[in-house]
Amino acid sequence: MTSKLSNLWGGRSGHTYTLTRQPNGTTDVDVVIVRDGKNLKGRLLGAFLGIFGKGQLEKWFAKTLKAIEARNYQVSAAAKA
Repeated sequence: MTSKLSNLWGGRSGHTYTLTRQPNGTTDVDVVIVRDGKNLKGRLLGAFLGIFGKGQLEKWFAKTLKAIEARNYQVSAAAKA
């Protein structure tokens, strides 16, 4: 999914999410983010995010998944009661 309106990103930019259900009922999530800078500013920001932002983005994504899991656990526990 590429936005044609972006001032920074173009070409191959986008997000790909692959969800794989596991036999134990869990789901593996694989995320690939491609940032193809349109101009110097986009290329510099892309390089910065690739070097310094990856770890932070992984932490935020993991925190989001944990919140979703906790919410789903509460819903399923309430349904069993």
